[in-house]
Amino acid sequence: DRDFQGGQRLLEINPKHALIKKLETLNEGSDDFTDAVYLLLDQAKIIQGEPVKDPSAFTRRMASFIEKAMR
Repeated sequence: DRDFQGGQRLLEINPKHALIKKLETLNEGSDDFTDAVYLLLDQAKIIQGEPVKDPSAFTRRMASFIEKAMR
């Protein structure tokens, strides 16, 4: 609820979701892993009506993932 003030927000992760399962197959220190984690976090913020911290980085990550998917 956007009217709630004070406490920290909680990000809930569904371990059975296909994206999370795919994330588990990536090397934790890899650029793909890091980019995917930040993309998921930014998407969660957008859904909640919050701005992303770094829109340029978000756009770069998104473009990179789209490019890889189109190969």
